[in-house]
Amino acid sequence: MNEIKRVIAITLLAIPWAAAALAATLAAPLDRAPVTIRYIHKVEDAPGETVVSRRSGFQEALGAALARQLKRPVRFMPLPRKRMMGALEAAEGDIVCGYSPAWFKGKVDWTLPFIPTSEVLIASRRVPPPATLEDIRGKTVGTVLGFQYPQVQGRLGDGFVRDDAPSLELTLRKWQGGRFDYFLATGVTVERQFASGELDAGFSQLVISEERTGCALARKGTLRVADVNAAIDAIEKSGELKRLLRLR
Repeated sequence: MNEIKRVIAITLLAIPWAAAALAATLAAPLDRAPVTIRYIHKVEDAPGETVVSRRSGFQEALGAALARQLKRPVRFMPLPRKRMMGALEAAEGDIVCGYSPAWFKGKVDWTLPFIPTSEVLIASRRVPPPATLEDIRGKTVGTVLGFQYPQVQGRLGDGFVRDDAPSLELTLRKWQGGRFDYFLATGVTVERQFASGELDAGFSQLVISEERTGCALARKGTLRVADVNAAIDAIEKSGELKRLLRLR
């Protein structure tokens, strides 16, 4: 009888431990499921944006490439430019790529810079080609609402006279309509607009700066700088980055 009682007691003690072990085993695969990357990018259907300018798939391709390297699924979150930083700071998204700390200021972490870009000043055929930025001091320049131009602002100060539009495409239309003689853009955007016929020949171009941009990460998000830097390095070494850059 004592032996039977001892076996029953051991069995009863073991059941909670067995149940806990089984629960942990069942839960483990769920715990290890990769967390989706929330990839924020500028909304592609801004007012005035044309079909040609929406065709670039660079952001989606870059997000997919980073996700493959990080072995995680990705969800794209198109947002207006003014909402992107707030979404990162509130950890509503994880990453924004194609910007620099000078353009995109906020409480975020930054990866290494890896996307080559240039800022250019476009002048109409109605005016002499500017040799330096100082040639346009006090003259109206087409700009995009909410976008920072630190190089121009730093050199011209109060002489930087902006005429903001909600999108670059609307800025281009205003420039073509004679509202002003100059506008600012990235070099790759101007190349794409010229190739598509959106920008007619006859303009002059002044390169203001050339640099590389990176990705901003939410400090309370699900990505870490070291991991994303490793993914960027792998994309560069494999040659995939060159292919991605042709999509801009």
